[in-house]
Amino acid sequence: MNKATAGKLRQEYPNHVPLRIAAPLLGVSERQLAKLVAAGREPFARIGANIGVQQRYIRIYTERLIAYLSGEIMPE
Repeated sequence: MNKATAGKLRQEYPNHVPLRIAAPLLGVSERQLAKLVAAGREPFARIGANIGVQQRYIRIYTERLIAYLSGEIMPE
């Protein structure tokens, strides 16, 4: 990921990125991304979290997303 895109993400979404923004960057649909994070699938579980017990709310963390897209977080 280039520095301009990373800077824009940090500025617009300092804590977490909406699924509608993160999904295209990762090459999946919003629904598919939500399911992958909820299921704990790697590498998606490293950049996001499942919030809530009864109602699921998926959150993609900005810094983790940038690190993954920059190649800093490698899947095990």
